Amino acid sequence: MSSAAVTRAPLTRFLRNKLIEGTRLPWTTNFNHMRRVPRHFAANAKHEFDSLDPTKKLSTQIPRNRIKFWNIVPGDRVRVRGRHGNHLREVWKIRRLENIVEFVRGNEATGDPPAYSYASCQLYIGHYPFPPLPGSTEPRQLPVFAERLSTSSPVWNSRLNRWVWNRFATRTNPVVPDLKETKILIPWPEAPKQTIEEPGLYDTKEEELTRVTYVPPSFSHNLSAPLPRVPTEDEYIAGMSHPTKKSWFGDSAPVEIYLHRELSNPHSRAKKMKRWQSHQTYKKSLLRDYISAEMRELNGRSTKEARAEATFKWREKLSAEEEAERRRRWLTLAVADKAKKKQARKTRREAKRRDQLTQLRLWDAPNQIVPKDVQAL
Repeated sequence: MSSAAVTRAPLTRFLRNKLIEGTRLPWTTNFNHMRRVPRHFAANAKHEFDSLDPTKKLSTQIPRNRIKFWNIVPGDRVRVRGRHGNHLREVWKIRRLENIVEFVRGNEATGDPPAYSYASCQLYIGHYPFPPLPGSTEPRQLPVFAERLSTSSPVWNSRLNRWVWNRFATRTNPVVPDLKETKILIPWPEAPKQTIEEPGLYDTKEEELTRVTYVPPSFSHNLSAPLPRVPTEDEYIAGMSHPTKKSWFGDSAPVEIYLHRELSNPHSRAKKMKRWQSHQTYKKSLLRDYISAEMRELNGRSTKEARAEATFKWREKLSAEEEAERRRRWLTLAVADKAKKKQARKTRREAKRRDQLTQLRLWDAPNQIVPKDVQAL
């Protein structure tokens, strides 16, 4: 994925439910939240009730303008503009489909909603020194927030499999005196560490993964040394029938010798090319045979006419072979069994019809005449 283009595929119900749940990962790997929203998803769902809590209504609303590259990610500290002041909140989860930022709920008694819109959040940059107030000599340390953000051009990192860019604060609140008209680099928060759970009953143990179950055959490093001989069928069966005994070919059997056909891909480009070349050689040799046969018996024809007739027979032969090969591929075991049953039904139907005509008996009636040359039974 090297282009930032959004796929034309519409948003599915599975992706919608997954995006509504939100994510705690800070990086951007796809643009599923930018997909085209179907009409039955775009409408407000306030009339729907939660299946787990019948008293709670769903309030999912997908905005038309959604943010493609998010600069507020889980782990950042932000403030909400308005009456909340400089109260710092830590971002817990983001919902890209709804432009919603969820925070870590600290005190349940405050009653503050756990989520706000992306536009109402301002990133916390840090505490910077400010000059003292009039009549004071002590410098101040004030929290600084980003009012306007800019970013570098996003670049796709193929090793990390995600988009990477830098974010800057071009305008701050309050304005830092020493950093006026200067872009302030805002570092990204550290990603949450992945916890490794203890292996359960159905997990493979480490000693089973590291246990050596096959040792490759020990070939000689000398190029002039002979290759190991392929055992005969009796020797191979005898060695496999008695696993407790040491087989004649050693502890490490050269399995690659026995499986060279199974391990090689029959649909590889080299094998396809080899089959095509052999078929071309066959067609050329077949054409030469037809021309030679026609040239031996001209029967009053010119060489040009004989060559044209040989070419015609050659093309007819190739067409017949292609049709036979096509029928061979079509005539599988299932098709052959079906055709056999159909032929059996047809034979029984014809035999039944023939028996009905043979055993037909007409009763005497005024409108029937028996021919003179036919004797009545």
